[in-house]
Amino acid sequence: MAWDLKQLTLAADTALQRLQDPHHRRIVENYRLHAMLEVSGRWSEIFTPELTVEHPFYRVAQPGGVIELDGAEQVSTFYKALSESETTVMILTGEELVVDDWGFASEAVYNTFVTGEQAIARGHATADPSRKYVEHRWVCMVWPYDARGRMIGERVYPAPTATLSECSEENFLTVADARRVFDPLIAQAQEALRAETAQ
Repeated sequence: MAWDLKQLTLAADTALQRLQDPHHRRIVENYRLHAMLEVSGRWSEIFTPELTVEHPFYRVAQPGGVIELDGAEQVSTFYKALSESETTVMILTGEELVVDDWGFASEAVYNTFVTGEQAIARGHATADPSRKYVEHRWVCMVWPYDARGRMIGERVYPAPTATLSECSEENFLTVADARRVFDPLIAQAQEALRAETAQ
């Protein structure tokens, strides 16, 4: 199966076609840019003052329990570890996105591209270390935003179980693939954000 990286932002793109409220649009534009930066391994750019508050707070459910990340240093360490694990490339399908003044809530299937070794490390004991896979997991998120449309933090609640499907080498997507697709779109979004902030 061939995957389309642009599906990552489909829910945000669709929402921007219907949203009229400037604050709601700013929230969704922020989320869209954040997602493209994260998947492309450009996580450090998430922490520009236009995108994220000075002291973000994350609460993330993991197999070992819930972790809380308090402040930019802890959140940056979390993103750095994700990037170094090379498991940031994902495509969201079936995303439902609800936006309000406080921020947004989302539910989607996260289709994450992993090697066999990474799949085993994620608990898929029957995975073959020599093969490539896509992990499919439902995830619920709640992200609060401030009055300027900057992300305050994330609340991320993945389903405890996931399924795994084998992915051919030619269809396996990498950070390099994400950058080829998203770098031009990121540049456009960042330029629009700078222009909006300058007003």
